[in-house]
Amino acid sequence: MRANLDLADISAAHIYPMPAVGGKYPQSHGEEPRSLRAQELRPAGRPAPERPAPFSPRQLRLLGALGIGFADALEARLAAFRNGSDIAAELVAAGLLTERRYADCLARQLGLRFEPIGPQDRILDAADMLGRSPPRMAKVCNDRLDGRIFTCPTIESLDRFARYLAMRPEMRAMIRITRHTDVARAIDRQTMTERYLAARLSLSADTPRCSARQAIEPLQAALCLGAVLFACLALFYAPGLALTLCHGAATLFFAACLAIRVPAALMRPDAPARDLPAPGVLEIGWQGVPVYSVLVALHHETAMVPKLVAALEALDWPKTRLDVKLVCEADDEATADAVERAIAGRPHFSLVLVPPGEPRTKPKALNHALPLAHGEFLVLYDAEDEPDPGQLREAYHRFRTGPENLACLQAPLVVTNGEAHWLSALFALEYAALFRRILPWLARHGFPLSLGGTSKHFVRERLVAVGGWDSHNVTEDADLGLRLARAGYRVATITRPTFEHAPERWNVWHRQRTRWMKGWFVTYLLHMRQPLLLLDQLGARAMATFQLMFLGMIVSAFAHPIFLGVLLVQFGAVALGLADLSDLGPLVLVDMFNIVAAYGLFMALSSAGLSPDERRRLRGAYPMLPAYWGLLAFASLRALIQLLVAPHKWEKTPHGLDSRANSADPRYRIEPVFSAWPDGPSASLGGQAQRSVAVRSGPPPADGPSPA
Repeated sequence: MRANLDLADISAAHIYPMPAVGGKYPQSHGEEPRSLRAQELRPAGRPAPERPAPFSPRQLRLLGALGIGFADALEARLAAFRNGSDIAAELVAAGLLTERRYADCLARQLGLRFEPIGPQDRILDAADMLGRSPPRMAKVCNDRLDGRIFTCPTIESLDRFARYLAMRPEMRAMIRITRHTDVARAIDRQTMTERYLAARLSLSADTPRCSARQAIEPLQAALCLGAVLFACLALFYAPGLALTLCHGAATLFFAACLAIRVPAALMRPDAPARDLPAPGVLEIGWQGVPVYSVLVALHHETAMVPKLVAALEALDWPKTRLDVKLVCEADDEATADAVERAIAGRPHFSLVLVPPGEPRTKPKALNHALPLAHGEFLVLYDAEDEPDPGQLREAYHRFRTGPENLACLQAPLVVTNGEAHWLSALFALEYAALFRRILPWLARHGFPLSLGGTSKHFVRERLVAVGGWDSHNVTEDADLGLRLARAGYRVATITRPTFEHAPERWNVWHRQRTRWMKGWFVTYLLHMRQPLLLLDQLGARAMATFQLMFLGMIVSAFAHPIFLGVLLVQFGAVALGLADLSDLGPLVLVDMFNIVAAYGLFMALSSAGLSPDERRRLRGAYPMLPAYWGLLAFASLRALIQLLVAPHKWEKTPHGLDSRANSADPRYRIEPVFSAWPDGPSASLGGQAQRSVAVRSGPPPADGPSPA
């Protein structure tokens, strides 16, 4: 046993200390390699050695066998020194090496066998490895109870490993060299059933009252039924008084919902993030750049995979410190095959398969993959997303400089096809008002946020602490934002955006909006199961804000067409001579004020959030706002029906060409003018993608068998 413990220590990746010499980094030779700058963060922390150790003769022989030139080896060593990774990982990330070739040459140098971990092999204590970086050494037992040790020593630990083998030659029969990612795949394979069962139940297993598995509790159903019966009786016995009271209450509530949005329209926006300090200024410490996990759930998204992988490759974060999980349903073979082709030769990407079964929801897939994520921070994207390459850096900066209880950051979502159709144009205006005005205002005042469905950055441990996502909630993001607030965590916003396409077709838009409205119904009912507890956890101001923002959104969806209809009938009667202006009651005038104020406030919020270019391109969509809100009322009614008959139904909406009004038309793209991104998303993404390929250009080699 002691030999195994020593071996684990010897095989572990050497974490280079971070230099702290006046904020500058020693050069091993000449000028800093330009090709690696885009990948490397520059952390500085506690006192540490000023430069990495020189190569040993054994290490040089291995590098020569791998075909790595001395200049490239020095660059990789410097990158490992800065990022807190290891030399081989940097060479693989730079496209100079494959994991298989490294393992083959390493095995030959050490006189050991290369062998992948097979499906019949069982890693001891695999469940204990979840949530952590895959180990360099795994003790394995197969069906015949043959014990073996699979390991992948780093170049830095090569000499110590060779000395260990010389002292313990009897261990050669047990030790196998494998790829580091083989250990991660084996852990995924071995823990799949356990993770799947936990993901299916999620919150309903331990805290059923916090889960939407039961959408409406019996007491809530009884109260709702009682309210409906009371309203019917009131309308039967005193219709005039009942209608006046209901109309007045709805009018006042509608006005309050508008009033709370006024400060968001008037506030000074956050300054766009640019020229962020290198992470070293934030005192990362000597253990290196933190690992950032990226989760993306895909379902029938074959066409989106290449574009998605390119966008994620462009993220400005060291590839050796990225942990990207693309999550697919196991029976969606087309998407899974497309993912495997796209991520070949990229060890920081991995495919996670979710066994088929109910509920078939995005949060269940994310919960299944969450235990495999081992980053200190985690971000969630959608298949169609194009995040700003600097978004992770800004999020990291905010996490390090924000309050201690900061758990989540919401990035703004920007629609790029607003000119293509009036539906997508108004969708873009909605997003501008929500993500660039309302959510930043709520976050600035510490109020609970209804998170967006994508581009949410988390401190992973705090996400796990609140139970991850609710697998039975079709708007898991809105629910999660409230659970974070109830647990005492803060949610804030950042400025670097994520670009995505909005639906242009009615059948896509109304299915998506139905799911959203149904999820908001469920989430409101869920958190109002214990209103006194909610009040105690949020506080009076946050509780009032929650009611006005959340319930207000639901009520407004139904109130708008009613108010508008009443106004049209009343003024139509006046126009036809059937009534006189003096006959109009005060409620009608208040209704008119509310309707005009609602349109005006929407225009003010969205216009304040738009860039000048967007404002010029989208202003022609405002006249369609009454029709758009009418369609929203229809989707809300449909959502209410689904709440009663199919609360967990997930209506999948397509992305890309399938969501466009006319897929044969060329794409119109709005290029928002952000100070943080002056060249537009396309230019920045393309340039960053080129800069992120270190040392040599060209795609990374496929990780196949090494040449003889």
